[in-house]
Parts: sequence; C-alpha cells; structure tokens
Amino acid sequence: MEAALTPTPAERIDAIEQFLQQLVLLLEVEPEINRETVSAWIEICSASALAHGARTPRQTVTLQGLCRRVLTPAVDVLRPADTRMA
Repeated sequence: MEAALTPTPAERIDAIEQFLQQLVLLLEVEPEINRETVSAWIEICSASALAHGARTPRQTVTLQGLCRRVLTPAVDVLRPADTRMA
C-alpha cells in the first residue's frame, strides 16, 4: 500500500517546479525572507490551489513532502567563519 502512495518521478519533478515557482514569487514580494516565511507561503498557496482544483490532493502531498525535506534545518549548509575580518 505504501508503494502506491510514493510519488512518481514525474510527480516529484512537478512538485519541485511548483516549489520553485512559489519561491520565485515570494522572493519578488517578501523583503524579509526566511525558512518560516517560505513554509507559510507555500502552505497558503497549496491550500488555495487545492481548494480551487488547481492541484490534486496527491500533488499537494508530494509538495508537502518536498517542503519537509528542503525546509528542515538538517539541510542547512554550514559556512566557515569569515576570517577576513579577524
């Protein structure tokens, strides 16, 4: 049963494209962007798209899974301290 719920590669690509479209729009309008604002924006867009029939429940679940993976602190990139100022 779980295999039937696993998104197909095409569904995952679609979710990535939707995520990037929403991120670009958010970058254009939100001056103070962070992980929380991205997450909240995508949640609002997803609920609206689902309510208006622009996205299927399966597409919404796939996008939510993608967001969990890319918006978790575990994927943060550690940057070395800037030693030029020292």
